[in-house]
Amino acid sequence: MREGILITGATSDIAYEFLKNYKEKNKVIVAFYYDYEERLDDLIENYNLNIIKVKYNFLNLEGITEILQDVLRDIFISEVLHLSAPVVKQERFNKINISQYNIDFSIQVLSIIEILKFIIPRMKKEKKGKIVFVLSSVINGVPPKFWTSYVTSKYALEGLMKSLVAEYSSFNIQINGISPSMIKSKFINNMDERLVEMEIEKHPMKRTIEIREIVETINYLFKSNNKFLNGNNLLLTGGENY
Repeated sequence: MREGILITGATSDIAYEFLKNYKEKNKVIVAFYYDYEERLDDLIENYNLNIIKVKYNFLNLEGITEILQDVLRDIFISEVLHLSAPVVKQERFNKINISQYNIDFSIQVLSIIEILKFIIPRMKKEKKGKIVFVLSSVINGVPPKFWTSYVTSKYALEGLMKSLVAEYSSFNIQINGISPSMIKSKFINNMDERLVEMEIEKHPMKRTIEIREIVETINYLFKSNNKFLNGNNLLLTGGENY
């Protein structure tokens, strides 16, 4: 059976940078994505990566178990990187439609629940596994105004992470999170320019975090042999909220 890593949000800026520098050429990369497929094609053609592309819309999770059964029939997933996230919709609490909560929770929380329900039993059997959740600094301290749906789903994701740690740590499955502050990526392109400028101005380092800095931390979590590095939410805030 081949060994692999499963990545959600596999065409995001973070995933793209992570995979461009991916050294585990013997591993299969199962890439769940929704758009920007050309990034995966570039990684296959120019970086010699063994990528299985799985285009999937996490707003409809019916049938995902069957897809996992088919794709992973001869692959043991020993690592999971969860990057799938919706676009932030800024809105006052009383104006947010319940459908927005459904979108955010389906993309960020329910998707990885369904995936891990399939993958973790195999990790438990093999007594081997590492899972990394990319969270957000919005769950550290007071979050920005008008991000209620997004922030709530991030807190739920952290709760899922901690619950899995409590249940599966004794099976040599390490589960950690990373909470970066505002990222210099296409994520910012969807935000009000004035808000971005204000956030940068009040930041102690007067800049946003760079993608390579997040990738370095992801690599650290996957490569570290420290078994007590488990159940942590590593804050990459550059001193923000302190």
